[in-house]
Amino acid sequence: MAADIVYIHHDCFALRAAGRTLLFDYPAPAYLPPQAAQAAAPLFRGADLTVFASHSHDDHFDPDILAATREAAARRFVVSDDVADRYADRLPPDALVLEPDASVTVGGMTVEAMESNDLGLCFRLELAGLSVYFGGDMALWDWPGQSPAAHRAVGMSWRRLLGRLAARPLDIAFSNMDPRLPSLAGAPDFVQTLAPAVFVPMHLGGHTQYLARFGERLRHPGTALFAYAAAGDIFPLAG
Repeated sequence: MAADIVYIHHDCFALRAAGRTLLFDYPAPAYLPPQAAQAAAPLFRGADLTVFASHSHDDHFDPDILAATREAAARRFVVSDDVADRYADRLPPDALVLEPDASVTVGGMTVEAMESNDLGLCFRLELAGLSVYFGGDMALWDWPGQSPAAHRAVGMSWRRLLGRLAARPLDIAFSNMDPRLPSLAGAPDFVQTLAPAVFVPMHLGGHTQYLARFGERLRHPGTALFAYAAAGDIFPLAG
């Protein structure tokens, strides 16, 4: 089916498909440059909008998300339990709060929540024939100098996630690529292991030049790479 992906900033993207707009990890103003906010606003206007918040870090969640999305025609909110714990008074009463391993249907989508190895959740979605993974802050956080126990733990959680996702094909995968890590936070490993039809690297804090620098490590036969450069860039998916 025809769809498109819009880059906003950092881990914030919109996916438009089947007459709906899915918004992932819209950040607080301190982490959202003006040009990114300007690129996002038209996406919400009149939209049938589902807002996902993977966790409560300010670079992934705007406590004023109701104001930011007020021009949508319809809104649903799917948030991790830590977002609800921290911002209960900033969410609508019908927000859907998920914990790890929950599976629900909302707005015609199937949503599976999986535990992150940082904070909150990552999501696997099924929408109108599209299978989508959104990682939040889940990644191979194998920082140099971490203890052997921490290194083992993060590796185990990462391999467990890849094994779980490998059971079914992925059309679109949003996963972190951190150039501070030799592993790029697992992005090449993700692509080589799961070969999604479209791979969307994220967690760059707006430093999109790293996609040109490291893009070759993210390429795999059968996988298209969304190498965005500026807020509002669009990756179209043919129907």
